[in-house]
Amino acid sequence: MVTVRTYWNPASAALAKSLLDNYEISCALLHENSNLYSRAQFAVPIRLIVDEDQADLAIHILNGDLEKAAEIDVGDNAAEMSVDNAVPPEAGNQNPWELLVLAFYLVVPAICVLGTKYPTIVATSSRARYVIARATVAHFLSWLAVGFAAVLVGLYFRVRRSSVKSQTAG
Repeated sequence: MVTVRTYWNPASAALAKSLLDNYEISCALLHENSNLYSRAQFAVPIRLIVDEDQADLAIHILNGDLEKAAEIDVGDNAAEMSVDNAVPPEAGNQNPWELLVLAFYLVVPAICVLGTKYPTIVATSSRARYVIARATVAHFLSWLAVGFAAVLVGLYFRVRRSSVKSQTAG
């Protein structure tokens, strides 16, 4: 690890670390909370450290020289990437599993609400009628959620079948 900058202000150090994190450069702040442990806030500077192989890229990004940083980044990525390992975009996983997760998150609470037993109340007061109406609306919304979850599961199988057909045809 190499120190690329030192800061006296914790906010400036945090902003610089955030900037490097956005560019996926592994970095850390040393002595970040040193001002909390002593009365002398400016006794120990905050150091921003990065890996040695990413130090040049981090310095150019922090200086605002993004063209030079892009040249360094493209050069590193070209050296890492080989032609043999190129994967066509169609060969990726085309499983729409998110539809099943969404259906699960809809159906579990709906089943819990539908399984709730409400006491039978003689509707003599306005409060009792309110409770009965609230339970009826909750059951109706729960049945809607179960129906929508069933539609999502059906959509999952339809999308999955079409993606399998397109992969076998291509």
